[in-house]
Amino acid sequence: MFKLSVLDGPQIDLGQMLAAKDARIVKEREWLNAHPQTVLLHVTLRIPGPVKTGQRVVAVFSAAMQALEDQLGEAVQESQIETLATGPEAYLAVRLSPITLKRLMVGFEQQQRFCDLLDLDVVTLKDGQLHQISRVDLDLPPRACLVCGGDAKVCARSRRHGLPEVQKVVEAIIKEGWTTHG
Repeated sequence: MFKLSVLDGPQIDLGQMLAAKDARIVKEREWLNAHPQTVLLHVTLRIPGPVKTGQRVVAVFSAAMQALEDQLGEAVQESQIETLATGPEAYLAVRLSPITLKRLMVGFEQQQRFCDLLDLDVVTLKDGQLHQISRVDLDLPPRACLVCGGDAKVCARSRRHGLPEVQKVVEAIIKEGWTTHG
């Protein structure tokens, strides 16, 4: 049996995940209302299973967020990282157009293996409703599956790969960490 070593945080259940999703929606709206001249970059992790965090996860996530803020520079008006049982999250109010920011985030996804675990959601208010800029809006292919490289949503929906197989890949990515290029 595969033993998780870096996913050593608390186990969460579906109710906690759904409550966290609802809380994120409220917080996204609050951030956009508090920063009306910005676009929201909301960052979460793609980690399947009942354990979404751990000390190493938080450390690598924080390093990735620092690199992201460094790249965006003065465009970032405000940022916040939260360490939750459902996984670390970051909120960044960014002064760029939504399409420009999404293009930059797609480029950021290519920089390091850890970026494969990042969900970099670009969110705006459109007619008072939350609107997320997607890869489709940029005529880009969908995110790749961590295991086989196929369409991640198709693999997840069909449960093509068992949880232990996906967790092994996630563990390896987290152990690789974030390398700072100086």
